Amino acid sequence: MDPALLERYRTSAPRYTSYPTAVDWRDDVDPTEYPERLARAAAGDAGLSVYLHVPFCAEMCLFCGCNVVITRKAERVETYLAALEQELRTVRGSGIGRRKVQQYHWGGGTPTSLSLAQIERVQGWFEDTFAFADGAERSIEVDPRVTSPEQIELLARLGWNRISMGVQDFDPVVQKAVKRVQPEPLTDAVFDAARGAGMLSVNVDLMYGLPHQTRAGFAATVQKVLDKRPERVALFHYAHVPWLKKHMTALDVDAMPDSDEKLAIFLDAIEAFDDAGYAYIGLDHFAVPEDELAVAHGEGSLNRNFMGYTTLRGTEMVSLGVSSIGEVDGAFVQNNPAEREYLACVEADGHAVKRGHQLTAEDRLRRDLIMSLMCNGRVHKPTLAAAHGIDFDQHFAGELAALEPMRADGLVELDSDSLRLTELGQLFMRNAALPFDRYYAERQQRGEAGEGTFSKTL
Repeated sequence: MDPALLERYRTSAPRYTSYPTAVDWRDDVDPTEYPERLARAAAGDAGLSVYLHVPFCAEMCLFCGCNVVITRKAERVETYLAALEQELRTVRGSGIGRRKVQQYHWGGGTPTSLSLAQIERVQGWFEDTFAFADGAERSIEVDPRVTSPEQIELLARLGWNRISMGVQDFDPVVQKAVKRVQPEPLTDAVFDAARGAGMLSVNVDLMYGLPHQTRAGFAATVQKVLDKRPERVALFHYAHVPWLKKHMTALDVDAMPDSDEKLAIFLDAIEAFDDAGYAYIGLDHFAVPEDELAVAHGEGSLNRNFMGYTTLRGTEMVSLGVSSIGEVDGAFVQNNPAEREYLACVEADGHAVKRGHQLTAEDRLRRDLIMSLMCNGRVHKPTLAAAHGIDFDQHFAGELAALEPMRADGLVELDSDSLRLTELGQLFMRNAALPFDRYYAERQQRGEAGEGTFSKTL
């Protein structure tokens, strides 16, 4: 790849799990109105997505960018679970539980830090509130270091059909450097248990850009993953943001691969997954060809929400737990991100919504465009124009002009009907989305770049 090309497009940009991104919300949602929003949403007929956040971990991994609580105190966990039960009672009272759940996910933290009894208890509260649609996706994040075969068996019995496990890197030197020592047999045991329990899908998270990683070392990790052949793989670029996550200051930045080495690691991995038959479904995710995400990507119907890539489109999301983000009644809402304040809010009000953003018609238009680009690598102009009542080329004249350098560099293709990313352009999809991000443009006008707010595109 031309180094000059990389330098032109190596910038900071959102990952667009939502549009607008959380940092650009107008905070124009009244938190006290959340129960009413739920009640209005209860009248809908479409299925729901539900996310539940379990923040607890026994120790901090130095690369972690998630909202976590480090504790080994049983009473602290029980206090949090009591708040989750109260949140669910509030949701149940709204009536939104009449809508069937199509997508369900426990994230963290480490959901499998909970005991068997706690998992079963929380799931019981959930099923007192919601019912599942036929064929619903039920997924959970697990840490092989604390996940037992008995937990996997219980999860399968309770209906979970997908698990996602963090690996990051199998190299013991890298694991020690990031404080996540995870011997390969632990990962194998969870993988085998999931297969034995009849789980439909296993996802493996990898991360590049960590201290002491090399092309050869990471290639060995990728090969070990390929030998297991999980249905999905997420290959994340480590985002070093010590001004946001203080624990990252403990990482040895001098031992991290430089930009060129990181890109080489990423390109090597893409080639390895491609050679093994995996479909590159956008940004940093891969799936076996028969996986529903790969099928949806091929059909141009893949979508993206706060849980990641999904086959569901336009589904409202109810989110539970500290810092969790949902979308209800035409607005994004986020719970209080601080554990103590979250607990106090739930005790006082039955929920912990702290902030939100009311989506405008322009937001929805630009979200549909950006998500189509991020998920499927293309935008069909007539379809988008008809859905939103606009003349595409006229409405986005300035944005299309801003894409001209990318078109000249062979990264995007433009014609009367479509905007498409080329094969090389797939690596720069976040760059291609930026011109359509109205809030990012406002940041630029104020002299605020993405540096320090968003991760690097490459």
